[in-house]
Amino acid sequence: MRFYVASGLPNRERAADAVRFLTSLGHTPSYDWTAHGDVRSEGEARMGQVSTNELAAVCDAELVVVLLPGGPGTHTELGAALATREDKRIFLWSQEESALGGGPQTCVFYHHPAVTRICCPYEELLQQLAAL
Repeated sequence: MRFYVASGLPNRERAADAVRFLTSLGHTPSYDWTAHGDVRSEGEARMGQVSTNELAAVCDAELVVVLLPGGPGTHTELGAALATREDKRIFLWSQEESALGGGPQTCVFYHHPAVTRICCPYEELLQQLAAL
């Protein structure tokens, strides 16, 4: 299955771990932004290239895993996943219930019917992904 892992730049290592884990199960990343990380200092052309690649990857993925907390790019990727939801599963994960439950940290799109919200320790998320 083709997958994409979305998260904020501070979660790069955890996102890279999720990419490695899903790849070890035989799944294929549609794009791995963790390989290059933050490109904001690399100029407009590079940012344009990466944003195009990431958007195409989200649209192409059969599974999108969103690891919270996320930044503006993460939420853009969630939006793209929702816009192309008919051919994909969307998992939204947080260790903090407050991020998912409707408090000040939550986003209304976290509650879209196409989103599967998962609140648990990270290791339990990996177990759930392994069961796919």
